[in-house]
This record gives sequence, C-alpha cells and structure tokens, in this order.
Amino acid sequence: MASVPLTDRYIMAARLKGYLNKHADAVALLTEALEAEPGNVRLLRFRGHRRISTGDYTGAVADLTVAAEGLADVEDEYEMYQPEVEKDVVSLVLGRPENVRPQHLGERQAAENPAELGRYNTTLHTSVWYHLGVAQYLLGDFEACLPSFREAERSSRHQEGTVASQDWQYMALRRLGRPVEAEEVLDRFRHIDLVDEDHYVGYESRMRLYTGELTADQLWQMVAGDDLRTATQGYGLGNWYYYHGDIEKARETFDAVLRTGVAHAFAYLAVQAEFSRNPDFAGVPASVKE
Repeated sequence: MASVPLTDRYIMAARLKGYLNKHADAVALLTEALEAEPGNVRLLRFRGHRRISTGDYTGAVADLTVAAEGLADVEDEYEMYQPEVEKDVVSLVLGRPENVRPQHLGERQAAENPAELGRYNTTLHTSVWYHLGVAQYLLGDFEACLPSFREAERSSRHQEGTVASQDWQYMALRRLGRPVEAEEVLDRFRHIDLVDEDHYVGYESRMRLYTGELTADQLWQMVAGDDLRTATQGYGLGNWYYYHGDIEKARETFDAVLRTGVAHAFAYLAVQAEFSRNPDFAGVPASVKE
C-alpha cells in the first residue's frame, strides 16, 4: 500500500494506544478523526470499543448504535488482527508505507487473496454488534444486549466471534431467568466443530462448562496462571456460580478476576460492574494485582 489513507492511520494509531492501555488517548484520536468524517462507521466502531475500555458505557452505546444503524449501507469487511497492526505501525514509523497491508479487506479482495485471511480475525459488522452488546450488558441492560449479540452471532465469520456472542447471550438469558432460551443457545454451540487456536482466551471453555462437558474445577484448572484467561474464564465461572445460587463462590471467583489486574478485559469490567451495582456483592472490595 503506497499511500495509507488518513482514516486508516487514525485507526492504527488508536489501536496501538489501546494495546498500550492508553484508552483515553485512543478515544481522543478517534474523536479527532470523526470531526473530519462524522458518522464514519469504522471510526465509530473503534471509538465505541475504546469507550468501553474507559468505562464510558453510555458513550459506547451511543457510538455503536449509530454505527449499527449505518451498517446496511456499508459492505462488511475483514479487520486486521492485532499483531499484524503492530507490524504495520512500525512500517509507518520507519517511513515504509509500501509495506503497510490493507487494514480492512472487502469481500472482493478476500476472494482474490484467500491466503491473506489469516491476518484478519474479526469483521466490521460483527465487531459493531458485539461491542454494542458488551456495552449494553455492562450497563446491566441484559434485555437490550440480546438482539445485539444475536446479530453478532449471525454475522460472524470466525469461531471466536460466534462463540463469544453465544456466551454473552447465554449469561444474559440466565440472569433474566430464561433457562429455556439459554439452552437453545447451547444447542447452537453444540453444532460448532470447534478448533483450538493460541489466541483464543476461553469462551469455548466457558461454553463447555455451561453444557456440562467441563466441571467448574476443570475449567478453573485450565487457566494455568494466565491472567487474561483467568479474567475471561473467571467471569463466566463466577456468573455460573451466581445463577446457581452460590453467591460466596461467585464472590470468591470474581475477586480472583480483579486480582489479575487485566483491566482492559471485558470480563474484568463486568466484575467491576457487578460489584458496583449488584446488592448481592455490596461492600466487596475491588482487589487488584499488586
């Protein structure tokens, strides 16, 4: 790519800031970009994501709702995977724009270059719906998040996006006291021919807990000191304890999530939300990793 579009450069810079846990800086960059291109679905998708990371769930819902409303007029596209974005940022800094790959791959480009798809692990439409669902869930609006996660699942082209969308639906339905509908989500999961990849953080294992394929102890043993997996699987496990009536085990598991200090993880943010608004966890200290 001899010339990198300005919008792509803003997104790359914002993503890099996010990887450095400087989420407010990422939001500021994307806000600057949106001043020049108001309503740009890509920019709104990424700003909505980073607003979740800053705890601005209401702002995230606002951005992602506008983005979702604009999806009908925007072709779906594959989004560059994080490690590949980092390589392209280095190429830009070193003055080698010709080495920067397309940050978004449309349908025609994907069909012409199928070997390139390994660098693209999400898609625009799924990302918009998924992050909208997460923001709604973190606000405690379990009902509103369901159609968002259903759309994310429907549009997903990758296992991780499909399973993660199912997982959040399942948790929301259980919290709403709708176990029959939750079981229907598990039925869809059971039809997936699962593959294992290193970058997966644990949604597949959480779903296997819900189906009864794994026990709670087996799931917890699988995290093996990995903080991100502990956070991700820990929220699902704590939630599982909670809607099965074991509030003490839920509290214990949620506290273990906070001790990881992985504050950018949606599971970590979900535990913080539980402790801040759920009377069953009133007075629980927000333990963090030293």
